Amino acid sequence: MVNRLSHLLIVAGGVGLAVSYVWWYIFYSQVMQFLDANGELPDECIYTIGDPCSMVSSAANAFGATAYDPRLFWGAAGAVAIGVILGILPDASEDDDYRPR
Repeated sequence: MVNRLSHLLIVAGGVGLAVSYVWWYIFYSQVMQFLDANGELPDECIYTIGDPCSMVSSAANAFGATAYDPRLFWGAAGAVAIGVILGILPDASEDDDYRPR
Protein backbone atom coordinates (compact mmCIF):
# COMPACT_ATOMS: atom_id res chain seq x y z
CA MET A 1 0.00 0.00 0.00
CA VAL A 2 2.77 2.44 0.92
CA ASN A 3 4.64 1.55 -2.25
CA ARG A 4 1.60 2.44 -4.39
CA LEU A 5 1.12 5.69 -2.49
CA SER A 6 4.80 6.49 -2.96
CA HIS A 7 4.56 6.00 -6.72
CA LEU A 8 1.34 8.00 -6.89
CA LEU A 9 2.89 10.94 -5.02
CA ILE A 10 6.01 10.90 -7.18
CA VAL A 11 4.02 10.80 -10.42
CA ALA A 12 1.49 13.41 -9.27
CA GLY A 13 4.31 15.63 -8.01
CA GLY A 14 6.20 15.25 -11.28
CA VAL A 15 3.12 16.23 -13.25
CA GLY A 16 2.60 19.16 -10.89
CA LEU A 17 6.18 20.32 -11.41
CA ALA A 18 5.78 20.09 -15.18
CA VAL A 19 2.50 22.05 -15.06
CA SER A 20 4.13 24.59 -12.77
CA TYR A 21 7.01 25.09 -15.19
CA VAL A 22 4.70 25.45 -18.19
CA TRP A 23 2.46 27.91 -16.33
CA TRP A 24 5.51 29.96 -15.22
CA TYR A 25 6.98 29.93 -18.73
CA ILE A 26 3.74 30.99 -20.44
CA PHE A 27 2.92 33.68 -17.89
CA TYR A 28 6.33 35.34 -17.80
CA SER A 29 6.81 34.99 -21.57
CA GLN A 30 3.59 36.93 -22.05
CA VAL A 31 4.68 39.52 -19.49
CA MET A 32 8.02 39.97 -21.28
CA GLN A 33 6.24 40.24 -24.62
CA PHE A 34 3.76 42.78 -23.22
CA LEU A 35 6.61 44.89 -21.81
CA ASP A 36 8.57 44.47 -25.06
CA ALA A 37 11.50 43.32 -22.94
CA ASN A 38 14.44 41.21 -24.03
CA GLY A 39 16.44 38.82 -21.93
CA GLU A 40 15.88 35.75 -19.86
CA LEU A 41 12.76 34.92 -17.91
CA PRO A 42 13.08 35.48 -14.15
CA ASP A 43 14.10 32.02 -12.91
CA GLU A 44 13.63 32.91 -9.25
CA CYS A 45 9.92 33.56 -9.84
CA ILE A 46 9.27 29.85 -10.36
CA TYR A 47 9.90 29.15 -6.66
CA THR A 48 9.47 32.48 -4.86
CA ILE A 49 7.31 35.56 -4.67
CA GLY A 50 10.03 38.13 -4.13
CA ASP A 51 9.51 41.85 -4.72
CA PRO A 52 9.79 41.86 -8.54
CA CYS A 53 7.75 38.67 -8.87
CA SER A 54 5.00 39.86 -6.53
CA MET A 55 4.83 43.22 -8.32
CA VAL A 56 4.28 41.52 -11.68
CA SER A 57 1.83 39.05 -10.14
CA SER A 58 -0.17 41.80 -8.43
CA ALA A 59 -0.32 43.87 -11.61
CA ALA A 60 -1.51 40.86 -13.60
CA ASN A 61 -4.19 40.09 -11.02
CA ALA A 62 -5.34 43.72 -11.13
CA PHE A 63 -5.91 43.37 -14.87
CA GLY A 64 -7.80 40.10 -14.43
CA ALA A 65 -5.05 37.74 -15.58
CA THR A 66 -4.30 34.52 -13.76
CA ALA A 67 -0.80 35.17 -12.47
CA TYR A 68 1.68 32.38 -11.85
CA ASP A 69 1.71 31.18 -8.24
CA PRO A 70 4.74 29.29 -6.88
CA ARG A 71 2.59 27.40 -4.36
CA LEU A 72 1.92 24.86 -7.11
CA PHE A 73 5.68 24.38 -7.50
CA TRP A 74 6.19 23.89 -3.75
CA GLY A 75 3.17 21.60 -3.37
CA ALA A 76 4.37 19.42 -6.23
CA ALA A 77 7.95 19.39 -4.92
CA GLY A 78 6.61 18.39 -1.50
CA ALA A 79 4.60 15.55 -3.04
CA VAL A 80 7.70 14.25 -4.81
CA ALA A 81 9.77 14.50 -1.61
CA ILE A 82 7.15 12.67 0.47
CA GLY A 83 6.83 10.02 -2.24
CA VAL A 84 10.59 9.46 -2.28
CA ILE A 85 10.74 9.25 1.52
CA LEU A 86 7.85 6.77 1.60
CA GLY A 87 9.58 4.73 -1.11
CA ILE A 88 12.74 4.52 0.99
CA LEU A 89 10.95 3.36 4.13
CA PRO A 90 10.52 -0.40 4.53
CA ASP A 91 7.05 -1.70 3.71
CA ALA A 92 5.41 -3.19 6.82
CA SER A 93 3.38 -5.67 4.74
CA GLU A 94 6.58 -7.55 3.89
CA ASP A 95 6.79 -8.71 7.52
CA ASP A 96 3.30 -10.27 7.53
CA ASP A 97 4.55 -13.65 6.32
CA TYR A 98 7.37 -13.93 8.83
CA ARG A 99 7.18 -17.07 10.95
CA PRO A 100 9.77 -17.91 13.56
CA ARG A 101 11.43 -21.31 13.23
